[in-house]
Amino acid sequence: MKTILITFLLLLSSSTFASHIVGGEVYYDSLGNDTYRVTFEVYRDCSGSAYDNPLQYTVFTGSGVQFSTYAIPLPTPDTLPIIYDDPCVTPPNDICIERAIYIDTIILPATADGYKIVYQRCCWANNIQNITDPGQWGLTIETDVPGTTLVGQFDNNCARFNNYPPIVLCSNLTLTFDHSATDIDGDSLVYSMCTPPTVDLGPSGATAEPNPEYAPPYADLTWEPGYTGAQPWGAGSNVTIDPQTGMMDITPNLVGSYVAGVCVEEYRNGVLINRKTRTFGFRVVTCEVELPIEVSLLGAGTLIEGCSAAGFIIERTEADTSLTVQVLVSGTATNGVDYNALGSSITIPTGVFSDTISIVPYGDGITEGSETVEFSIIVENPCENSFDTTTAFLTIQDYVPMTISWGDSINICDEIGEYGLVWCSVQNGLPPYSYTWAPTPYLNNDTISFPATDLQPNLTEMSVNVIDACGQNISSGLIPVYNQCPCQVPNVITMNGDNVNDEFIIRNIEDYDRVQVQIFNRWGNLVFETDNYQNNWKGYDKSGKQLEAGVYTYVVTPDSDKYEYDDQEKTRYTAHGFVHIIK
Repeated sequence: MKTILITFLLLLSSSTFASHIVGGEVYYDSLGNDTYRVTFEVYRDCSGSAYDNPLQYTVFTGSGVQFSTYAIPLPTPDTLPIIYDDPCVTPPNDICIERAIYIDTIILPATADGYKIVYQRCCWANNIQNITDPGQWGLTIETDVPGTTLVGQFDNNCARFNNYPPIVLCSNLTLTFDHSATDIDGDSLVYSMCTPPTVDLGPSGATAEPNPEYAPPYADLTWEPGYTGAQPWGAGSNVTIDPQTGMMDITPNLVGSYVAGVCVEEYRNGVLINRKTRTFGFRVVTCEVELPIEVSLLGAGTLIEGCSAAGFIIERTEADTSLTVQVLVSGTATNGVDYNALGSSITIPTGVFSDTISIVPYGDGITEGSETVEFSIIVENPCENSFDTTTAFLTIQDYVPMTISWGDSINICDEIGEYGLVWCSVQNGLPPYSYTWAPTPYLNNDTISFPATDLQPNLTEMSVNVIDACGQNISSGLIPVYNQCPCQVPNVITMNGDNVNDEFIIRNIEDYDRVQVQIFNRWGNLVFETDNYQNNWKGYDKSGKQLEAGVYTYVVTPDSDKYEYDDQEKTRYTAHGFVHIIK
């Protein structure tokens, strides 16, 4: 197979940083009682000048006044491994990056404006091409300890980045890197590409290790034309970082040496309380990468016997020769029995970049449960004189016939302009489902509503037919639709014998099979009751004696053989109130 030339982005090696650090960051943890554990992570190339021993740093007040200087003895540095999994890529063998982690414990009494922790070191190498006068400017590592004005009496814990950037990555090939940080206080973190802070430490080295550090505020590095903090590798390259997640995509394409910065801001209750920068030097070199071949699933990952099909697609990026690959089919489904037979090899002709292998499961009607198909291609790996296997998977399942359930009946009141709601529920089969409601066409949905104007004589019952993605169908039974309005109960009857308003007439009782009526006097005693009211009560008690004039309480409870009420509907249709008997 052919190869292409790919550029790599590397942390600056010994050829670039003859005597300089590569980058670093600082963070701190609150230990309580105004005590903080301060950690500096400083990176340098292995063959450069030695680490500072001790590392000297300075704490300034929030107003920029020096508070104190400190010194930390050099710990034992560790060498960072070069991790790159592609056997077709051989990274340069002169890359060696060391990391020293300096830890100190200091006391910072609570103040309104807080503190700034700073470490400075000369200088960037002269061959850094994206900043102006690199040998004149040094690295500034800083972070803020917010004061009580921002965080009250609660101590802050500084955010720290979770991962060290990869030493090797390809350009013209996007690297996705998790540049997120952790904040144990739960503060909101916002990420961005940014311009690192710096100070003029001079080319002579006389101020290579300022003690104390220069007081803030600090200048930004000055970019050469065509470079910015957001695009430190130049306009021909590309870098983005997600402000919420810190996920970073880098596609550099210019050979050379560069400086870049990533900032993280801490927000608490919407207020910015800290901002720090991770600063690194990088360079870009060129190496060879073998072109890949891939296999992937084409279509759904789950197939239904006798219903659906899918396939595997083999793709390559060069097609100037024919390519024969071995095929290995395995899994719990049987090749040629549960699906169409597949051969043991595939040849992709010259000029063809991909080939598709179809999988069609057979519908044998036998219950076999879920079965798997594992499709692998085996191709020679010229990088290691071995063979690579690339695999894709799918699942074959039995077709389970649909079942359907639906509401028994619907009641709706045309007098008050109600809408009816009718539904069905389908299980099994293969979604998506198509719903056809009858007799009047409604929306293709499992739940529909219709106005009271569709009632009798136009609509007395409904049904639905459902078709699934396999073309199978199922229908509901008939769903009766009834006009059933709430009872309207009078609040006055007159017992003067003029045949006007002499009876307790309840409207809409004809919509129900039975209506129970109970009348109570003002002491709560039941004075009249019937389970099948016929609009014929004239103010008599249970013994037939005429009641005294006054206010009585009624409870009217309708019931129907054609409709089963749930608790909410019983509450809705049961009427409570007062009736005034006048003589």
